[in-house]
Amino acid sequence: MNRYYEFFYNMSDEEWEKFAVEVLRCVGFQICTMPAYGTDGGKDFIVSNPAKFIVSCKHYIGSGNHVGQDDEKNISDRLLQFGVTGFIGFYSTGITTGLQNRLDAICKNGNYSYMIFDAQKIIQIMQYMDTKVLQSYGLYPHKYYMNVSEDEYKLLKCMICGRDILTDENIPNSLVGVAQYKDGTYEYAYGCKPCFINIKLHYNAHLEMEQALHLRQLQGWEDMVDEWIKDDKLLLNEKFYKHRNKFLNRVRQRQLPQTDGNWYGIDF
Repeated sequence: MNRYYEFFYNMSDEEWEKFAVEVLRCVGFQICTMPAYGTDGGKDFIVSNPAKFIVSCKHYIGSGNHVGQDDEKNISDRLLQFGVTGFIGFYSTGITTGLQNRLDAICKNGNYSYMIFDAQKIIQIMQYMDTKVLQSYGLYPHKYYMNVSEDEYKLLKCMICGRDILTDENIPNSLVGVAQYKDGTYEYAYGCKPCFINIKLHYNAHLEMEQALHLRQLQGWEDMVDEWIKDDKLLLNEKFYKHRNKFLNRVRQRQLPQTDGNWYGIDF
């Protein structure tokens, strides 16, 4: 079973509505009303960007049925009732041609607009969401990934105390930075946060280990380090690139898939 199909399948209808709030918030919508229990009059909640949309959530992934005209009745009346100018369908499957033609006609004749968030579109958006939000809905039952077997795993030791900074308990308390030595050279340095209290880092900047587990965050960091080297003409320690390559190679053992969200839902 596709892991994203399973992720959607395991959500209840109520969870699907709450998940819709998180997805739409991620792509820039303001939430005007939250999903509520009981009769909703044909809308699950209302969002704006700034035009207002009613959001209709259908969670048919269990049956595999696409959402059709019989599932979305009286759309024009609902738009008028709630005083909105748009319709959003948030579906765990897809829509039928009949429903799409009907929505096209409504928008053409009534100066309305519509958007459909189907499974494929939602999966694409997920890579920009906060990983912790996705985990709260059950995408991955553990906090961190392990991409290699126990026999293949290689430790990444703190350069000060020697602790493995890729263990679950040490990841939140570890970092990487560009450290300045007393002789004026710079080192690519990583380790436990307490061990780095007295280490002078370039621009006092660092990357959290949890950030490094997100590929886009790590790429952004590496681009910035390259800019420092070039623009600030840093004199590098002879082991700079050796330690840098070791860090990058071993961090991959625990990196998350890009579709599993981003660090707090933000870019580097």
